[in-house]
Amino acid sequence: MYPNTNKIFEHDQHVDYEFKTKGFIYYVNTNDGYTKLNDGTKIESIANRGLFFDPSLKHNSSTCTGDEPRINININYL
Repeated sequence: MYPNTNKIFEHDQHVDYEFKTKGFIYYVNTNDGYTKLNDGTKIESIANRGLFFDPSLKHNSSTCTGDEPRINININYL
């Protein structure tokens, strides 16, 4: 969960694991936040959207500016 902020802040890029693995982000609610992948692609936070991705590649999240917080469920699996 990312609390809302007065402007969008992008978090630093990171990897979840140093070895190849699989990941899934489930976007619980719609807001103006996003996930940014290592190639610069931005995935908007839209309710009930899911993103399969490689969490061993750099990526980052952001805050949102709406009335509600940004809520995601992040799952890493082998």
